[in-house]
Amino acid sequence: MDKQQTLKAACQSLGLIHTRNELETILHDAEENDSSYLDFLISVTDGEILYKQEKAKSKRIKEAGFPYPKYLKDFDLKFCKAISAKQFKQLSELTWIDGLYNLILSGPPGVGKTHLAIALGYQACEDGYKVSYTTMKSLIKVLRTEDIDRRSRAKVKRIYSSNLLIVDEVGYLPITAIEGNLFFQLVSDLQEKTSIILTTNKGFEEWTEFLGDAALATAILDRLSYRCDKIQIDGKSYRLENRKSFLDTEEKSNGKKKAV
Repeated sequence: MDKQQTLKAACQSLGLIHTRNELETILHDAEENDSSYLDFLISVTDGEILYKQEKAKSKRIKEAGFPYPKYLKDFDLKFCKAISAKQFKQLSELTWIDGLYNLILSGPPGVGKTHLAIALGYQACEDGYKVSYTTMKSLIKVLRTEDIDRRSRAKVKRIYSSNLLIVDEVGYLPITAIEGNLFFQLVSDLQEKTSIILTTNKGFEEWTEFLGDAALATAILDRLSYRCDKIQIDGKSYRLENRKSFLDTEEKSNGKKKAV
């Protein structure tokens, strides 16, 4: 075994995965730059730190359970008039998570509620926060089966250990009294411990309708609203305004026939 192979084996044993994988490049750069011993060691340790940070970030994003990636840089503030540039910057800084504030994003379908919620969650993962994403439908299923299903139990455990919980599509489907009480218990338990983002198509006055219990709706909203910003996003559906079609139903300028 030559010296490089011996060194790679040692890196493997010590958990220096980046150094093992990039050893040839690291050695080449050190020779090219005529690095001192100290500079060489700094480059090795910096590389390992960056590698572990990127790996941890990828793990946080994967375990958060996002349905697809969304980013703050892609959020169209010109289309969404409900948030000013200053407010958007404040949200992006994520200090509200440290302050244990909640966000309720309400409005009709297609106006950007889910995009903003997931993008904030992605940014939180990148900044080192532990995030859990779920739809309301999935959350209720997990809460109902926690005692009998190992995966549900693991999901609930992760929610309780998260810095941020995102619950998407709240109010789209009615829930039973038992399910409403399970949701109330979760919100109560997370108060002052975890920030929550809710996206909903319901105004506060409509929560009684889908929860089926006025007292329960009041109790849940009371806890959510204690430290909370409610952002009402109205307007046309972004998806409908930017709808894409595979079939061409327009006459082409070159005289081609319409698609049938």
